[in-house]
Amino acid sequence: QRQHSTREINSTMPPPQSTTRRTEEILVLYGSQTGNSEQAAKQVADEIPSRLSASDDGFDVTARHMQLDDFIEIERARWPRLVVVVTSSYGVGQAPLGCYKFREMCDFINENEEGEKQYSKLFDGVTYAMLGLGDSKYTTFFRNPTVIDSALTAAGARRVGPLGKADASGEGEDEQGKVISRWIDGIWKELRAVLRSEPPTDEKMEKVHGGMVELCGKIFEDFQPPAEGGMLSAVLMICVPVGIAAIIAALKGTLFT
Repeated sequence: QRQHSTREINSTMPPPQSTTRRTEEILVLYGSQTGNSEQAAKQVADEIPSRLSASDDGFDVTARHMQLDDFIEIERARWPRLVVVVTSSYGVGQAPLGCYKFREMCDFINENEEGEKQYSKLFDGVTYAMLGLGDSKYTTFFRNPTVIDSALTAAGARRVGPLGKADASGEGEDEQGKVISRWIDGIWKELRAVLRSEPPTDEKMEKVHGGMVELCGKIFEDFQPPAEGGMLSAVLMICVPVGIAAIIAALKGTLFT
Protein backbone atom coordinates (compact mmCIF):
# COMPACT_ATOMS: atom_id res chain seq x y z
CA GLN A 1 0.00 0.00 0.00
CA ARG A 2 1.35 3.40 -1.04
CA GLN A 3 2.61 5.61 1.78
CA HIS A 4 1.84 9.33 1.40
CA SER A 5 4.61 11.73 2.24
CA THR A 6 4.08 14.52 4.73
CA ARG A 7 4.60 17.03 1.89
CA GLU A 8 1.77 15.45 -0.18
CA ILE A 9 -0.65 15.46 2.74
CA ASN A 10 0.10 19.04 3.71
CA SER A 11 -0.38 20.23 0.12
CA THR A 12 -4.04 19.16 0.21
CA MET A 13 -4.80 20.95 3.46
CA PRO A 14 -6.21 24.51 3.49
CA PRO A 15 -3.81 27.22 4.65
CA PRO A 16 -4.00 27.98 8.36
CA GLN A 17 -6.35 30.82 9.29
CA SER A 18 -4.91 33.89 10.96
CA THR A 19 -5.61 33.98 14.68
CA THR A 20 -4.82 37.68 15.02
CA ARG A 21 -7.80 39.54 16.42
CA ARG A 22 -8.14 43.24 17.00
CA THR A 23 -10.05 44.91 19.81
CA GLU A 24 -12.13 48.02 19.21
CA GLU A 25 -13.83 50.20 21.78
CA ILE A 26 -17.09 52.04 21.18
CA LEU A 27 -17.97 55.03 23.35
CA VAL A 28 -21.63 55.54 24.15
CA LEU A 29 -22.03 59.22 25.00
CA TYR A 30 -25.14 60.65 26.61
CA GLY A 31 -26.82 63.73 28.03
CA SER A 32 -29.76 63.06 30.33
CA GLN A 33 -32.06 65.21 32.44
CA THR A 34 -34.46 62.61 33.87
CA GLY A 35 -32.37 59.47 33.45
CA ASN A 36 -34.09 58.02 30.37
CA SER A 37 -31.22 58.79 27.99
CA GLU A 38 -28.69 57.49 30.50
CA GLN A 39 -30.64 54.26 30.86
CA ALA A 40 -30.79 53.79 27.09
CA ALA A 41 -27.07 54.54 26.76
CA LYS A 42 -26.22 52.01 29.45
CA GLN A 43 -28.34 49.38 27.72
CA VAL A 44 -26.54 49.93 24.42
CA ALA A 45 -23.12 49.82 26.09
CA ASP A 46 -23.99 46.65 28.01
CA GLU A 47 -25.15 44.86 24.86
CA ILE A 48 -22.33 45.92 22.55
CA PRO A 49 -19.77 43.19 23.48
CA SER A 50 -22.17 40.30 22.94
CA ARG A 51 -23.91 41.83 19.92
CA LEU A 52 -20.84 42.91 17.96
CA SER A 53 -18.01 40.54 18.95
CA ALA A 54 -18.09 37.57 16.60
CA SER A 55 -15.47 34.87 16.12
CA ASP A 56 -15.76 34.95 12.32
CA ASP A 57 -15.32 38.73 12.09
CA GLY A 58 -11.85 38.77 13.62
CA PHE A 59 -12.45 41.44 16.24
CA ASP A 60 -13.64 41.86 19.81
CA VAL A 61 -15.64 44.91 20.84
CA THR A 62 -15.77 46.65 24.20
CA ALA A 63 -17.80 49.67 25.25
CA ARG A 64 -17.98 52.40 27.86
CA HIS A 65 -20.78 54.86 28.47
CA MET A 66 -20.17 58.36 29.80
CA GLN A 67 -21.67 61.82 29.74
CA LEU A 68 -20.91 63.93 26.68
CA ASP A 69 -19.19 66.52 28.87
CA ASP A 70 -17.05 63.83 30.52
CA PHE A 71 -15.89 62.89 27.04
CA ILE A 72 -14.49 66.40 26.73
CA GLU A 73 -13.22 66.84 30.28
CA ILE A 74 -12.06 63.37 31.31
CA GLU A 75 -11.49 61.57 28.01
CA ARG A 76 -9.76 64.75 26.76
CA ALA A 77 -11.88 64.68 23.59
CA ARG A 78 -10.18 61.64 22.07
CA TRP A 79 -12.57 60.16 19.52
CA PRO A 80 -12.63 56.47 18.68
CA ARG A 81 -13.72 55.75 15.15
CA LEU A 82 -17.23 54.72 16.24
CA VAL A 83 -19.48 56.34 18.84
CA VAL A 84 -23.14 56.16 19.80
CA VAL A 85 -24.81 59.36 21.04
CA VAL A 86 -27.98 59.29 23.15
CA THR A 87 -29.36 62.62 24.30
CA SER A 88 -32.53 64.57 25.00
CA SER A 89 -33.45 68.25 25.09
CA TYR A 90 -34.25 70.23 28.22
CA GLY A 91 -36.42 73.32 28.60
CA VAL A 92 -36.71 75.25 25.35
CA GLY A 93 -34.37 73.09 23.29
CA GLN A 94 -31.42 73.38 25.64
CA ALA A 95 -28.86 70.75 26.58
CA PRO A 96 -29.67 68.36 29.43
CA LEU A 97 -27.34 67.50 32.31
CA GLY A 98 -23.94 66.30 31.20
CA CYS A 99 -24.25 67.88 27.76
CA TYR A 100 -23.65 71.60 28.34
CA LYS A 101 -20.11 71.84 27.00
CA PHE A 102 -20.69 69.44 24.14
CA ARG A 103 -23.70 71.48 23.04
CA GLU A 104 -21.66 74.69 23.27
CA MET A 105 -19.06 73.11 21.03
CA CYS A 106 -21.74 72.06 18.53
CA ASP A 107 -23.26 75.56 18.51
CA PHE A 108 -19.79 76.96 17.80
CA ILE A 109 -19.29 74.58 14.86
CA ASN A 110 -22.72 75.28 13.39
CA GLU A 111 -22.25 79.04 13.64
CA ASN A 112 -18.86 78.88 11.95
CA GLU A 113 -20.08 76.51 9.24
CA GLU A 114 -22.46 79.19 8.01
CA GLY A 115 -19.40 81.23 7.03
CA GLU A 116 -16.04 79.66 6.29
CA LYS A 117 -15.70 75.87 6.13
CA GLN A 118 -12.75 75.65 8.51
CA TYR A 119 -14.22 72.76 10.51
CA SER A 120 -15.64 70.73 7.62
CA LYS A 121 -12.99 67.99 8.01
CA LEU A 122 -12.57 68.18 11.77
CA PHE A 123 -14.19 64.79 12.51
CA ASP A 124 -13.28 63.07 9.25
CA GLY A 125 -12.77 59.42 10.25
CA VAL A 126 -15.43 59.39 12.98
CA THR A 127 -18.67 57.46 12.48
CA TYR A 128 -21.62 57.79 14.84
CA ALA A 129 -25.15 56.56 15.47
CA MET A 130 -27.60 58.79 17.29
CA LEU A 131 -30.76 58.40 19.34
CA GLY A 132 -32.67 61.49 20.43
CA LEU A 133 -35.28 61.71 23.20
CA GLY A 134 -37.76 64.42 24.06
CA ASP A 135 -41.40 65.34 24.62
CA SER A 136 -43.49 66.73 21.76
CA LYS A 137 -45.60 68.71 24.22
CA TYR A 138 -42.83 71.25 23.78
CA THR A 139 -42.21 72.75 20.34
CA THR A 140 -38.44 72.60 20.78
CA PHE A 141 -38.39 69.04 22.16
CA PHE A 142 -35.96 67.70 19.55
CA ARG A 143 -33.79 70.78 19.25
CA ASN A 144 -30.73 69.52 21.13
CA PRO A 145 -30.37 66.20 19.23
CA THR A 146 -30.87 68.09 15.96
CA VAL A 147 -28.15 70.64 16.78
CA ILE A 148 -25.67 67.93 17.76
CA ASP A 149 -26.43 65.80 14.70
CA SER A 150 -26.05 68.84 12.42
CA ALA A 151 -22.72 69.85 13.97
CA LEU A 152 -21.17 66.39 13.80
CA THR A 153 -22.15 66.04 10.15
CA ALA A 154 -20.97 69.57 9.30
CA ALA A 155 -17.58 68.75 10.86
CA GLY A 156 -17.07 65.69 8.68
CA ALA A 157 -18.37 62.83 10.85
CA ARG A 158 -20.60 60.23 9.19
CA ARG A 159 -23.86 59.10 10.71
CA VAL A 160 -25.08 55.55 10.22
CA GLY A 161 -28.66 54.44 10.75
CA PRO A 162 -31.67 56.67 11.29
CA LEU A 163 -31.69 59.59 13.71
CA GLY A 164 -33.80 58.01 16.44
CA LYS A 165 -36.70 60.13 17.66
CA ALA A 166 -38.23 58.85 20.91
CA ASP A 167 -41.17 60.99 22.06
CA ALA A 168 -42.23 60.90 25.72
CA SER A 169 -45.77 61.78 24.59
CA GLY A 170 -45.88 59.03 22.00
CA GLU A 171 -48.66 56.45 22.22
CA GLY A 172 -49.21 52.92 21.02
CA GLU A 173 -46.36 51.78 18.78
CA ASP A 174 -44.86 55.26 19.10
CA GLU A 175 -44.56 55.02 22.88
CA GLN A 176 -41.08 56.19 23.85
CA GLY A 177 -39.87 52.90 25.30
CA LYS A 178 -40.94 50.99 22.18
CA VAL A 179 -39.25 53.49 19.88
CA ILE A 180 -36.01 53.20 21.89
CA SER A 181 -36.15 49.39 21.73
CA ARG A 182 -36.76 49.39 17.97
CA TRP A 183 -33.92 51.80 17.39
CA ILE A 184 -31.51 49.72 19.47
CA ASP A 185 -32.58 46.48 17.77
CA GLY A 186 -32.08 48.04 14.35
CA ILE A 187 -28.70 49.67 14.90
CA TRP A 188 -26.55 46.56 15.33
CA LYS A 189 -26.33 45.81 11.61
CA GLU A 190 -25.15 49.37 10.94
CA LEU A 191 -22.53 49.28 13.69
CA ARG A 192 -21.25 45.87 12.61
CA ALA A 193 -20.80 47.09 9.03
CA VAL A 194 -18.60 49.92 10.29
CA LEU A 195 -16.47 47.56 12.35
CA ARG A 196 -16.03 45.24 9.36
CA SER A 197 -14.73 48.10 7.23
CA GLU A 198 -11.09 49.16 7.10
CA PRO A 199 -10.35 51.32 10.17
CA PRO A 200 -8.90 54.81 9.74
CA THR A 201 -5.16 55.06 10.17
CA ASP A 202 -3.71 56.04 13.53
CA GLU A 203 -2.36 59.19 11.89
CA LYS A 204 -5.84 60.18 10.76
CA MET A 205 -7.36 59.69 14.22
CA GLU A 206 -4.49 61.61 15.82
CA LYS A 207 -5.28 64.46 13.45
CA VAL A 208 -8.93 64.33 14.59
CA HIS A 209 -7.81 64.43 18.21
CA GLY A 210 -5.44 67.30 17.61
CA GLY A 211 -8.14 69.33 15.92
CA MET A 212 -10.61 68.60 18.72
CA VAL A 213 -8.09 69.63 21.40
CA GLU A 214 -7.39 72.87 19.55
CA LEU A 215 -11.12 73.60 19.22
CA CYS A 216 -11.86 72.87 22.88
CA GLY A 217 -8.96 75.08 23.93
CA LYS A 218 -10.45 77.89 21.88
CA ILE A 219 -13.96 77.52 23.33
CA PHE A 220 -13.36 76.52 26.95
CA GLU A 221 -11.00 78.50 29.15
CA ASP A 222 -10.77 75.65 31.68
CA PHE A 223 -10.05 72.91 29.13
CA GLN A 224 -6.97 70.90 30.07
CA PRO A 225 -5.28 69.33 27.03
CA PRO A 226 -3.78 65.87 27.49
CA ALA A 227 -0.23 65.81 28.83
CA GLU A 228 2.57 65.22 26.32
CA GLY A 229 3.28 61.51 26.20
CA GLY A 230 -0.24 60.49 27.18
CA MET A 231 -1.45 58.95 30.41
CA LEU A 232 2.01 57.86 31.61
CA SER A 233 3.26 61.43 31.51
CA ALA A 234 0.18 62.64 33.34
CA VAL A 235 0.73 60.06 36.09
CA LEU A 236 4.42 60.95 36.37
CA MET A 237 3.59 64.65 36.63
CA ILE A 238 1.59 63.83 39.74
CA CYS A 239 3.69 61.08 41.27
CA VAL A 240 7.20 62.50 40.88
CA PRO A 241 6.60 65.72 42.88
CA VAL A 242 4.78 63.73 45.57
CA GLY A 243 7.67 61.28 45.74
CA ILE A 244 10.25 64.05 46.01
CA ALA A 245 8.25 65.73 48.77
CA ALA A 246 8.10 62.45 50.68
CA ILE A 247 11.88 61.95 50.37
CA ILE A 248 12.56 65.50 51.59
CA ALA A 249 10.22 65.00 54.54
CA ALA A 250 11.97 61.74 55.44
CA LEU A 251 15.41 63.36 55.25
CA LYS A 252 14.28 66.22 57.48
CA GLY A 253 13.01 63.72 59.97
CA THR A 254 16.36 61.91 59.94
CA LEU A 255 18.47 65.07 60.26
CA PHE A 256 16.52 66.78 63.03
CA THR A 257 15.57 63.89 65.30
